[in-house]
Amino acid sequence: MIRIYSFLYFITLSFIVVGQEKVGTEIGLWTIKNGEIILNNNESDVIGIEYWSFITNTLPHEPIKQYITSFRLYTDGIQEDLGGMNSLNGNNSEWQIELDVKDTDLSSHDEKVILDYQHTLIHEFGHVLTLNASQIEPTDDQYQDNDKGYLTSEGYAKEDSYLGQYIKLFWKNDLLFEWDKIDAIKNERRKLKKLYTFYLIHEEEFVTDYATETPEEDIAEAWTFFVLDEISSPTTIKEQKITFFSQFPELIKYRNEIRENLKIIPANYLENYTSD
Repeated sequence: MIRIYSFLYFITLSFIVVGQEKVGTEIGLWTIKNGEIILNNNESDVIGIEYWSFITNTLPHEPIKQYITSFRLYTDGIQEDLGGMNSLNGNNSEWQIELDVKDTDLSSHDEKVILDYQHTLIHEFGHVLTLNASQIEPTDDQYQDNDKGYLTSEGYAKEDSYLGQYIKLFWKNDLLFEWDKIDAIKNERRKLKKLYTFYLIHEEEFVTDYATETPEEDIAEAWTFFVLDEISSPTTIKEQKITFFSQFPELIKYRNEIRENLKIIPANYLENYTSD
């Protein structure tokens, strides 16, 4: 599961855990078939149609039709879990998207609220792009075999996958080793403090503090800034991470499609971004 949660005072975004129980109070759960919502014929369908229309009017249709097979709305209050993305089967060909209706307030005219839920949706879409069946090789391995590449919760990142190439460029052995030691910490509070210190040390390498949670979150956050910002001449590693996606024509196409449908395209998003 890719889940948004509170990360100290980091932005609440998503992380990957397979088989986690449902978060929040469920408002509705719908089957998605070929990009269309299958109605449950009950009162929740009204809000389901509204939010599914928001998703399909914002994101490119092709990946949605190919991978999204389930859609869930819930709430656990404001600024807790904002949303999530779950792989529903062993080969990562079917996914469920979730949104918290309190955080994704489609009636709001507040610019920060709109930017926050746009960020969330684009970030979650980034997980589908980087962790789907074409990108990840399923495995039963519980521990990483370096000869097979980088091990995610969904399997090994293929060598030519977006994530595989991204890790080779931006997660060199020393950095990955440093992060691995923190990730192995069992005490959650201590682990989060260590991750925040890790971010402060490597601040010029990560677009947000949350991006240090995992390489999977790092690439999803960088993808989000690729969509929402314009970086023409990168001078820092985090700017290079954003422009990484510009080498893939299909991702440029997806970026352009999303930007055409956004309510707000922020100016200098990376420079002005804050998780407060």
